[in-house]
Parts: sequence; structure tokens; C-alpha cells
Amino acid sequence: MQEFKPSSEHNLVKESIIKAGKLALKWFKKDPEQWKKDDGTFVSKADIEINDLLNKLLKDKNPEFGWLSEENEDDKSRLNKKITFVVDPLDGTQAFLEGKREFSISVAIVENGLPISGIVFSPSTNEMFEAEKDKGSWKNKKKVLISKYKKLEECKMMAFKPMFSHPAWSEPWPKMNIENRNSIAYRMALVASGEFDAMMALNSKNDWDIAAGDLLISESGGNVSLHTNKKIIYNQENTKKPSVIGSNKIIHEKIIRRVKSLEL
Repeated sequence: MQEFKPSSEHNLVKESIIKAGKLALKWFKKDPEQWKKDDGTFVSKADIEINDLLNKLLKDKNPEFGWLSEENEDDKSRLNKKITFVVDPLDGTQAFLEGKREFSISVAIVENGLPISGIVFSPSTNEMFEAEKDKGSWKNKKKVLISKYKKLEECKMMAFKPMFSHPAWSEPWPKMNIENRNSIAYRMALVASGEFDAMMALNSKNDWDIAAGDLLISESGGNVSLHTNKKIIYNQENTKKPSVIGSNKIIHEKIIRRVKSLEL
């Protein structure tokens, strides 16, 4: 049986994310204090406590690394760092606050703009998705591979369903089995593990939403890109990305053909 042999840095992230998951479960369904951020999204006391825990566990051991997190003011010194932690302490806050098991904790280690280590942990379902560059993608210690399904028709798609029936599409989408999860990191992880065939988001996402999931899909044999088919580069001045698409190489190409001309 194949065995995942991670680096010490990856192991540190994994140990830290497990502790963060225990903290998340302490708050889950306990109605933590919450408030709206300037961008209209919700944040809770749980988000902040999990973020602070991860910051302490990861940065104390690696003070020379940059830090980019949804719940910290952007420290631009990260732009001068070779390696940066990219963190979403609670991806899917809305689901978390509603007591739905669709949230995750996502941490990537990004080197020179590309993820070299990525973990997405769903503490409420005890699913641990992890990958390191050139070491494959793993779920709960078992190696996983991207789906081999080749058609858009009847594929299992992770996306916002109403998007596909919008009248502006020049070509109607075929019938697909569409589901969604509040956490995009979790969506990407489920594609990486082969449980879904593809994922697509045509709205703005931040580095912390997708960096770990990008590596999970890539290391399981899939493709991840912007809707323009450009490779996603992380830890740039602007951390927002207009879109993200992930699937096996065949379905990815079919999706790109339909969306590459969109102006987002």
C-alpha cells in the first residue's frame, strides 16, 4: 500500500489544523458571537479564535514565512517572502453558523506563487484532504485520484446551480448532477478525491479560498485554472481571483471552451 511521506512543514500544518478543528467543533452549534464585515460577509468569534490559534502554531515555528489569512489585515511583507502560509480558518462560515456540516479549515504553503503543500480539513465529517507537490493527493491517509468521467452530460458538478440556466449563455449547458457546498475549499477537495467530477465558480475568490484545493486537484491528476485557462498564481499584490475551475483534463477543457470568453 502506498504511504504518504510528508515534509516536516506539512506535518506541522496537519498537527495545527487538527487542533484548529477541535476548536471549531467546540463552537459548532453553540451560536458564537457574529458580525458583518465591510464586504457583507459574516465572521464569528469562532473564525477569529481559530485564526489566532493557527497563527500562533504556524508562525511561532516559522517566523520567516509570510502570512495571508482571511481574518488578518494584509501584511504586505508577505510579498517579499519566498514562502507564505495562506489560511482560511473557517471556510463556509455561513454553513457553520447555520449548523450545517459544510465548513472546512484550509491551509496552503505557497512558494514563489505556487502551492507546495495543501490541507483541507472538514472537522464535522472528519475528512482530511492533503497534498504535497509531487507526492500525490490523499484523503484520510488513502491516495485519491481525479474522476475519469469524460463528459459534461450527467457529470457530478460542484457549483451554484442557477448559474447554468442563465439566459446569457450562448450555448445551453447539458443536464448535469449539480450540488453545492458552502465551503469552496471543501468543494475542491471533493473533486480531488474523485467524489465529484468538476467544480466551477465564476465569482470572485481569494487566495485563501482556493490555494490548498488547487494543489489537491492538481496532485490527484486534475487541472485548475481561471476561466480564461490561465494558471492561478498566488501571494500577489491582489489576492482576488475572478473565477476558478477544477476537473480532470478532459472535462476541464470542455468547460473552458464554454466560459473562456466571459468578461468577469
